[in-house]
Amino acid sequence: MPSPKTYVVEHLDPELGSWSALEYSTIAKECTESGAKFCITSVSKNLTIPRVIQDLQSSIVLETRGIEELYASTKDRICLLDPAALTELSPDDESQFDVFLFGGILGSDYSL
Repeated sequence: MPSPKTYVVEHLDPELGSWSALEYSTIAKECTESGAKFCITSVSKNLTIPRVIQDLQSSIVLETRGIEELYASTKDRICLLDPAALTELSPDDESQFDVFLFGGILGSDYSL
């Protein structure tokens, strides 16, 4: 059985708006349902956490450290999920990665 995967959003904004909170809560629910872990990194210690995220704290790891610090020794196991990537991710790639990092701004790919 494959090891559980971790999905990461590097949160670089000084606040956490309602749209981002909705996106994060949806990702957390889907990760929980599939047995994966969801982590929001680079969270400011002063960030006000919206209620929808507080209610899901058992499903979301909030981390003040950045992804590069958290996974310094295993950077080669991180896959950057970039909608502008030249190569598509395939099921055959699963064994290469343990962590999937959302790239770009969530919800900004309007080509879908």
